[in-house]
Amino acid sequence: MIVDLKEKTSTNLPNSAFPGLTPQADLVDARCTPSSLQGFLGLWDIRNLIFKFVWRDFESRFKGSLLGAVWPLLNPLGHLMLYTFLFSIVLQVRFGTSNSTSNFALYLMTAYIPWTAMSEAVSSSTTRVLEVPNLVKRVVFPLEILPLVLPISSFVNAIIGLSLVAAFSFFQMGKIQPTVLLLPLVLIPHFLFTAGLCWFLASIGVFIRDCKHFTALALAAGMYITPIVYPADRLPENLRWLLYLNPVSGMITDYRKLLLEGQLPEITSYIIYSCVSILVCALGFHFFFKTKNSFADVV
Repeated sequence: MIVDLKEKTSTNLPNSAFPGLTPQADLVDARCTPSSLQGFLGLWDIRNLIFKFVWRDFESRFKGSLLGAVWPLLNPLGHLMLYTFLFSIVLQVRFGTSNSTSNFALYLMTAYIPWTAMSEAVSSSTTRVLEVPNLVKRVVFPLEILPLVLPISSFVNAIIGLSLVAAFSFFQMGKIQPTVLLLPLVLIPHFLFTAGLCWFLASIGVFIRDCKHFTALALAAGMYITPIVYPADRLPENLRWLLYLNPVSGMITDYRKLLLEGQLPEITSYIIYSCVSILVCALGFHFFFKTKNSFADVV
């Protein structure tokens, strides 16, 4: 008896969990892809499916909450007030030549928003595959899009937040720096770096369930060895080497240069962290692509 493959795939799809998806049009058999490079290039062919999952991620964040879509603004604002009080009023930390609290708030927000986008995506990636066992076990599904949705969704929020910072800098400094148009030069490497980490940790998280706890500790430590809530020159001289080992430090510095200071990125630093980001993205995707066929045996 001959069974139609399309019909079999359609009946296995959990439509109740993923409304609006059309399996015949959207699903791709990842096992037909002979290499991770072709798998990566094939992401463009399933961009409509990726968009649907990104939209679902936005809806799930606000579903059932009283304030809904206002939370992406309230959450960073609350952290901004906390850190401003601690580091500006209590510890007397200042950025640039101005000693005003609002100046500190601008510098802090410019770094805090992209860092939060990265940390949220990376933290969620450790359990991303485990959250959808039906897609792993029952459906021929391109699993590599699951970790990718997280940084896309987070960086869309980051772009909105940075736009608000640019608007606030106009009222504070009387102008918007023209170099703000070059922010994609930093956003793209930062996104690639985050996506690579998400792919890698999503795979590791399937096999090592403690991964999410180690990742949370690493992100907490990473925030304080990255010049987010303090200027880089405040770090003791004997600890400056931490900045060179951390590619996000260069990205944070360049966010501030482009958005607030009207300066271009330092070319050597930019080339280094851009190359590191591309390498992390490539290796992270390759690792996920080569290990995903074992997920069904573990989940």
